[in-house]
Amino acid sequence: MNASTIIWIVVAIVVVLIVVGIIIAVSRKAAAKKRERQREEAAQLRQQAAENEPEVRAHEAEVEKQRAEAKMAKANADARAAEADRQAAAAAQLDSEAEKREQAVQEERLAHERRLERADDLDPDSGPQQAPGRESDQRAEGNAAANADRPVPGPERGAADDGRYVSEQDIDAESLRRGDVRPPDSDGSEPKH
Repeated sequence: MNASTIIWIVVAIVVVLIVVGIIIAVSRKAAAKKRERQREEAAQLRQQAAENEPEVRAHEAEVEKQRAEAKMAKANADARAAEADRQAAAAAQLDSEAEKREQAVQEERLAHERRLERADDLDPDSGPQQAPGRESDQRAEGNAAANADRPVPGPERGAADDGRYVSEQDIDAESLRRGDVRPPDSDGSEPKH
């Protein structure tokens, strides 16, 4: 090998080393710039996050508040449902008690009617009129009020001993036997005294 070839080999190696050094330097510089850009971008993201932090916390607080309101609404609904169930149970109990009392009152009314019937059966003076408090008495009072404007007949057809007007429908065999009313004669004329 001659000297010029060695020189060219050395120059080529030096040039290659310089090119490699430049490439390494450029790549390091590019990497450094990239890291700097990344730092800046990270700083910007942190700043944005810091700026958004109060808003995010406000949203979280709002969500927590809504959750609490939902729980309270559910608790209120449960309480209202329990109250409604309690009121329904109370209403059912009152209805049951009212039914029992109604049955007792009906039994009492039946016993009262039986006592009145027994009293009518035992009383020798009772006739077609019934004891006070009976439904037919109310009808008789209605008939008496309707007949109040009529003149009270004397001892003639349909007249009772006490001077009350008695229609033919009101005359029954018991009244005739007791002599409370005088029947008309068979020909329709007034009875002879």
